[in-house]
Amino acid sequence: MTLVDFQAESLYEACQRLTPINPDYANSPIEEGFNWSSCLQDACFDRLYVVVFRSVRCATADLDLLREYDDRAYADAEGAGGLLFYFKGLMNERRECLSFCLWESREQARRAAGGASHREAAAITAMMYESYTLERFDLIKQRGRLVFRRLEEATPRGSVGNSDASD
Repeated sequence: MTLVDFQAESLYEACQRLTPINPDYANSPIEEGFNWSSCLQDACFDRLYVVVFRSVRCATADLDLLREYDDRAYADAEGAGGLLFYFKGLMNERRECLSFCLWESREQARRAAGGASHREAAAITAMMYESYTLERFDLIKQRGRLVFRRLEEATPRGSVGNSDASD
């Protein structure tokens, strides 16, 4: 195993330890809801890409269908390369949920978002969600600390039938 392979494997393993530290993580800033520093402080990277999906599910959402489409999109994203971690949040009592993907790069996320299974999952958003918001960040290691830099304004969505949730 080369040093680069070892560093990539170590980063992947560090990402698998990410967990919520705030019980209301669905409504907290992404940098405050999870144990980023304790997991990634010593990991070898300069910049990662984070896509946060905040949603309110419809009371009538078919959760089995949602899970089926999500699982297929996730499997394809894993196969596309570059996906370090997918946090699949639990819906709270107000039907709010936060999920996020952590990628090696934005380009890899875009490629995965272009896949058929992701487009199919995005096509059912109107019947599954009252609303959702996409937030995109670069996660940068800067002078020994982790910095979340928003790449653009959050993308608020109402009942819309298309999404670029991985982008």
